[in-house]
Amino acid sequence: MLNAHYIVGFVDGEGCFSITLNKNGTRLPEARLIFEIELREDDLPILEKIRERLDCGNIYHLDYARYAKWRPHVKYKVSNFKDISEKIIPFFKKYPPRAKKSESFAKFCQAAEIIKSKEHLTPEGIVKIRNLKT
Repeated sequence: MLNAHYIVGFVDGEGCFSITLNKNGTRLPEARLIFEIELREDDLPILEKIRERLDCGNIYHLDYARYAKWRPHVKYKVSNFKDISEKIIPFFKKYPPRAKKSESFAKFCQAAEIIKSKEHLTPEGIVKIRNLKT
């Protein structure tokens, strides 16, 4: 089992706390939270250990064949809101990022509260989320 502080340091360098708004026809955009780490395929074992420690998410194999010099990559991704709110956020609140990811994690948590309260289903909530993205 990986040390939590190792995971946090790893995420500070390679991870992403992402807030997305996806257009949905004429309805309000869909707000989603995504936590992910993308690495070269030969780093798959570390992503598997991180996934095991966080106990959620999936690992995807990516092929960047269109880029001649790029090697295949793997991505660890958590997008299920229950996993985000019950596993990812509590883990990183207990072991907070200390470098460049601390600000994006704070905004990620604010967006999670907006989504949890269902405020993202209103135009005002979407504006709040959009403001967190900038």
